[in-house]
Amino acid sequence: MNRNLKIDGIVIRNYRIHDYHKGSVVFSPQKGIINTISYGGYKGKSKLGPAVQPLTRGHFDIYADPLSRSIKIIDYTPEEFYDSIKNNLKKYYTALCWLEIAVKAHGGGEGALELYQLLSSSLDLLEKCPSELDDRMMVQYLLRSTVLIGGNFISDECGFCSRSMIDNETMFYNHHHSCFICTDCADLNNSMIKIVPGIRKYIDYSLKNEIGLSLKAGIENNLLKYLKSILYSIIQEYLEDSLSTLRTGKEYLG
Repeated sequence: MNRNLKIDGIVIRNYRIHDYHKGSVVFSPQKGIINTISYGGYKGKSKLGPAVQPLTRGHFDIYADPLSRSIKIIDYTPEEFYDSIKNNLKKYYTALCWLEIAVKAHGGGEGALELYQLLSSSLDLLEKCPSELDDRMMVQYLLRSTVLIGGNFISDECGFCSRSMIDNETMFYNHHHSCFICTDCADLNNSMIKIVPGIRKYIDYSLKNEIGLSLKAGIENNLLKYLKSILYSIIQEYLEDSLSTLRTGKEYLG
């Protein structure tokens, strides 16, 4: 077994271990979500500790100790610091929400590589895109991450009767069965989410194209906000947990 490894990773958060050691939660495409330790990371003379900061992406040299079952960071070379994200509260809470999704999705399980690539590329775009596109970035990330963690997000067939639905037909999302259904099968007395044709077209276009291209697709602001609220609800359903960043960052993510 190779105990010394080189991995890529995004630092999600830090925490203190005893007095001077720095624990870090890292999302790696090779290992998924892992807990690491930088010995002496909180000491003033530490060269490694200050580099291992949340919301940075880089390259790690790690040692997996089979006895203590701990993962020690030997060296870390940051590649991206995401300063623009950290200096803008809306972007910052957007990124924190994405990191929380990655953790609560357990790094995507067997799909860790795909979720890592989505998170990494989305952070790169969020860092560079104008602030007026932040809500679109959130929607694009939520759409894709929902699919990656197992969501059969949009189908042209009703989840109940299997009837093919036409392009301009309104759909409904059924929480109980986690599927989309046609108007004929929808029981409007239940709390179902309405998916109007404009939103259907935007979702379909988005999932067929790269995020950068999808960001350019026009959508009315009221429909965008409605879609964002729908996606918040659906992804928390798939995660089987609430997202705390939606509460703490409500002012910026709502």
